[in-house]
Amino acid sequence: MNAREKKSPGDRRGGIIATATEMFVKNGYAGTSMAQLAKACGIQKASFYHHFASKDDLFIACVTEGYADAVNVLIELRADASLSDPEKIERAIRSLYETIVVSPTGRLSPLVAEVSRTMPSVAKGFHRDYIAHQRSALADLVRDGVESGSFKAQDFDIFHHLVFGPIVTLSLSREMFADFDDLDDHFPVQKLCEGHLASIMDLLAP
Repeated sequence: MNAREKKSPGDRRGGIIATATEMFVKNGYAGTSMAQLAKACGIQKASFYHHFASKDDLFIACVTEGYADAVNVLIELRADASLSDPEKIERAIRSLYETIVVSPTGRLSPLVAEVSRTMPSVAKGFHRDYIAHQRSALADLVRDGVESGSFKAQDFDIFHHLVFGPIVTLSLSREMFADFDDLDDHFPVQKLCEGHLASIMDLLAP
């Protein structure tokens, strides 16, 4: 991109969300001001409000839009005829660990819990735009496997709890103790993912 080219509004919005997500993770919601965000994004504070009406609106966008790619991964897995049903579930679980535990967007989970009481729109938007779609996409993968005979039928309320509970707990734990020098010794993501995945596959096995 040369000096005369300008970023499209979509590019600018995406860049702001990415930068803001990193800052919210680092400084917390209360510790991140609009002035700091504008400076980090390289725009004037007044111009910032052309993109987002408030810090609340920006935070909601970070939480909801940041997960869009994660939902698309699950949807695309279902359509991939080259993969078996167990392979789709395996990739789905690994994707959830990457999104919820490792990615900057996933690391916003503690802040969602922190601000949802005073900003109910955050919790509602998070559930509407991510959790509901995520649960639906995962359920579709399992239903396909049940229909093909690869999996046994599941109570999806229990199944979703068994899938997401350990992942969210790990994400919150790693953020709670993020300053530990031996964080990976206490909460080894890869090892826990492998053990969790094995348990899920045992649960699904016909």
